[in-house]
Amino acid sequence: MREPAEMATGDYDDDGIRRFVVRRYAYDPARRERRHTVLAVLDNQKDFERVLERCARELQQRRADGEAVDVREHVSGHVMEPGHLARAANGHLVRRAIEHGVYPDRLQDVELPGNMAAFSSGEKGDG
Repeated sequence: MREPAEMATGDYDDDGIRRFVVRRYAYDPARRERRHTVLAVLDNQKDFERVLERCARELQQRRADGEAVDVREHVSGHVMEPGHLARAANGHLVRRAIEHGVYPDRLQDVELPGNMAAFSSGEKGDG
């Protein structure tokens, strides 16, 4: 699936800006698993919607042409707000600390993803 040259592309790892991400869920023979792969990262909603619609049409056309396409294959998109990757990394760190039975004081005030919250029992952490 190609991306037109006039599209304003963004950097997936640029956590300081809002990114619009188009993904494809399909079988990856190299990894022998189904997974999401990033098709495009855009910095504005109009281009995002255009690319998402084009990718969906291409997939639909492949199916109409009789190509053997997995019924679970699809394209989707999501918005990554500024700070998304940092919050995800913080969430991973907090989860791993708790799994290891610790919750250091320095993790008390880190910003977590919107789907995560951490509460302390009132006992002191390990530092």
